[in-house]
Amino acid sequence: MNILLLGAGGQGGPCASIMSRDKDIQKVVMADSNLDFARKVAAKINSPKVEVIQLDCSDIDAVVKACEGMDCIIDLTPVWLGPTVIEAALKANISYVSTSFDVPYLDQIALGQERYLDKELKEAGVKVLLGCGLAPGFVNIVVRKYCDKLDTVKSVKYRLGKQKLYLGEFGEVTDPWNPGWSPKQALIDFSNPCYVFRNGKFEEVPPFTEIEDFPFPAGNQLVSHHTHEEVVSTPTIIGKGIEYCDFKYYVARQAATFVSMGLASQEEVEFGGGRFKPIDFIVSYVPKPGTAFLDEDPDYLEEHDGDVAIPSVLIIEGTKDGIPVEYKVHCPKLIGHPKALNEIFGTSYISIALPAVIGAKMLVEGGNGLHPGINLPEELDPDRFFEHFFGTGIPYKWEEL
Repeated sequence: MNILLLGAGGQGGPCASIMSRDKDIQKVVMADSNLDFARKVAAKINSPKVEVIQLDCSDIDAVVKACEGMDCIIDLTPVWLGPTVIEAALKANISYVSTSFDVPYLDQIALGQERYLDKELKEAGVKVLLGCGLAPGFVNIVVRKYCDKLDTVKSVKYRLGKQKLYLGEFGEVTDPWNPGWSPKQALIDFSNPCYVFRNGKFEEVPPFTEIEDFPFPAGNQLVSHHTHEEVVSTPTIIGKGIEYCDFKYYVARQAATFVSMGLASQEEVEFGGGRFKPIDFIVSYVPKPGTAFLDEDPDYLEEHDGDVAIPSVLIIEGTKDGIPVEYKVHCPKLIGHPKALNEIFGTSYISIALPAVIGAKMLVEGGNGLHPGINLPEELDPDRFFEHFFGTGIPYKWEEL
C-alpha cells in the first residue's frame, strides 16, 4: 500500500512515523509546501519508506500528479482545503481520508442536502472518509460500537476535557493558551455557532452556551457547546430513533475571552494607521504545533506522562429489549504513552494520526462498511477498526463508568 500524506506539520510527522513501521504500507510520500521542514521530519523518522516532495496542496493538478502510484491520500492540510483535495482525489481516482471536516459538508449533512462531489465520487467508485482522527473519528467509532448494542437510541452526548493536573484547580486562569494544534482553526471553532440535534432536528446555538460543570474522572471541569462534526454525523448515521445529540468541549478561559472581546474576528480592523485581522494578531502569539514531533523527548515523557488528562466521556442512552439502558464510557487520552514512542510507533502523538492511518487501510482493503462517495466515521465497521487499533500493541483501554 502506497500513501500520499499531505502535510508534515503537527500530525504529519507522527502519521509518517506510524506508517514507516506498518508492514502493510510500502511507501509514504510526505508532501508539504515547506520542503526543508518536511526533510527534517523525514530525517528524524529515518526510514527508506518515507519520501518527501514540495507541493502546493491548493493546486489541484499538482496534487493529482503527486497521486500517481498512490493508493490513498491522508489529508492533514488546513480543514478549508479539504474540498479542493477531495476534487483532486476524484480526478486521480484514489481513496481519501481526512481527520476533520467543515463547510460545506458540516452544513450539508445537517440540512440533509446533497454532499459536495458525492454523486461524482459514487459514479467514479472513489471512497472518501471524512473526519477519521480522534474527535471526530475514534470517539465516533466507540459510540457506534455501543449504539450497536441497543435496539433504540435516545441520545448521544460527547464531553471532551483538557485538564493540566499539575496546575491545580485554578492554574489554567494564568496558564498561556495553547490548543496543541492549529491555533487559528481552534479559535474559529470556538467562535462559530454550534449545531445541536434536539427533538430530532438540528438547531444552531451560540458558542459557550448551556455551560455545565461536568464530572470527568480526574475532576470536574466546565464544558459548553462547541462546533464539532460529531453532532451532525452521529444522528445522521446512527438513526434508531435518536432524539438528541450534542458536543460539549472544555471552556478554555483565554479563548472565551478572545471570542467575547471580538479578538477572534476574521474581519479586518484599522489600528495605528494599518489594517489587520484580530485573529491573526492573537494567533501570532500562540505556539505553533508543527515542531512537537521533532522536539519529542522520551525522558520528559516518562517523567510527565500523568501531568495532563485529556478525557472523552461518551454518554449513550437507549433501550434494549424494552429496558432503558445508559452507557457512560471514559476514553482517556490517546497521547503521551512512552511505549508508543519508544517501542511501537516512534512517537507518542498518535491520537489523531493513528485513526487516520487505520482509516486509510480500511478504505484500501475494501468492505468495512464503506462505500463509494462521502463516508462518515460512524459508517466504519467498529470491530474491524479496533482489530487494527489493538493489533498495533498499543496499551490502551477505555472504561465503562
